[in-house]
Amino acid sequence: MTPELKLLREKLSDLSELVESLELELVDDPKWPEPSDMSYLTAKERVDPDIMSNVDAMLATNELISWFGRDMEGFLGLWRGPKNTPLEQAPVVRLDSEGQYDLVAATVGNYMAISADADEFVEQRTALVAAGLAVASTPEEIWEALAQFEDPNDFRRGLYNAGRKQRGLAPLAD
Repeated sequence: MTPELKLLREKLSDLSELVESLELELVDDPKWPEPSDMSYLTAKERVDPDIMSNVDAMLATNELISWFGRDMEGFLGLWRGPKNTPLEQAPVVRLDSEGQYDLVAATVGNYMAISADADEFVEQRTALVAAGLAVASTPEEIWEALAQFEDPNDFRRGLYNAGRKQRGLAPLAD
């Protein structure tokens, strides 16, 4: 657990309104298996080379994420990526219900601020800073900070296409 996540856990009651609005649930297991659960696949899907190429790519991508919870839009974690970024420097990634990864913010504090209603950014930022979390001054700064990180969807897509090729299928165009 990073110092930022530890602080968030300690300040949950101070941030309860924001936590509830995000429907944020924290978990204490960076290897949390739920984001990688593929039990919903049918027997027919389990032999489809395209589907299994995607499943394998997602499972490998998930191995590079330290999960810390979920919100109303999906599973949340810290994207270590193939370079094994230290957790304290890893950005927040969301895995949505469609199997897409999205870098949300460079820090947990920024994730919470940017995920709240845009009209309430200043108010939420003030509450997060009062709780001790570092938060960028503007939404634009939050988005700009993500430019330095590798996109987990690009990583997954590369693995997916490699899996398709290995299974005798043509890679999909970007």
